[in-house]
Amino acid sequence: MKQLYLFKPLAIILLPALVLFACKTSSRTVLVPEYQLFTIDESYANDSLTETAIVPYREQLEQAMDIVIGHSTKRLTEKEVESLLGNFVADAILEQSRLHYSGTIHLSVINNGGLRAPIPEGPVKISNIYELMPFENILYILELNTDQTRALFDLLARDKRLAVANSVVIVQDSKPTKIFIDGGPFKEDRSYVLAVSDYLASGGGGMEFLKEAKVLEKVNIKIRDLIVDQIKLLESKGIQLDAEIEGRVKLVP
Repeated sequence: MKQLYLFKPLAIILLPALVLFACKTSSRTVLVPEYQLFTIDESYANDSLTETAIVPYREQLEQAMDIVIGHSTKRLTEKEVESLLGNFVADAILEQSRLHYSGTIHLSVINNGGLRAPIPEGPVKISNIYELMPFENILYILELNTDQTRALFDLLARDKRLAVANSVVIVQDSKPTKIFIDGGPFKEDRSYVLAVSDYLASGGGGMEFLKEAKVLEKVNIKIRDLIVDQIKLLESKGIQLDAEIEGRVKLVP
């Protein structure tokens, strides 16, 4: 049986104790915190009453996490510039976002830092997607003006750790030389609609410029659930997960 405790050996916790004393030169009461260090290791046995109480919930959770929601033709992993995992997740976000938003969405983006585990070859379980995306981030739909759109691709060209869907960028000397969105060249005189997590929309991942973008809709659905729903949708159609390196980010000398 798996251990409930999340503490690693030799992890240190602080248990504060407050001691009151009166200041002689003032009528004020001052609180002075004192701390005692405790080392948590294998010498502490599990509490039997606690273990008994949580067993039913643990078993339910393990059963739920063990459900197979789809199958993958190959192991999808993350790497810089362009990856199988990044392409799949970015596509999943875009396709599922279009089911939750009535307007047009031109592209989606996810940062590699948000992809915490690969998707395995073969059966894909709910637990695999929680390992991939352990965060509670939700979906935002943003309208980007010309400067914000260009800033997005400038960051992609410099950092090379973003995955994009429905767009292609040619990169030379860490700068975007050509940008294509939704099948056509980037146009300076129009706006583009982006599907993205609330973390990135709030400026995370170096995307401070997105804080100024117009919020078209805050969709109360987790990015993780979008991925789960996309895998279930593919499975219902008899389609296995797959992804290819398509040249969405092309580096030229």
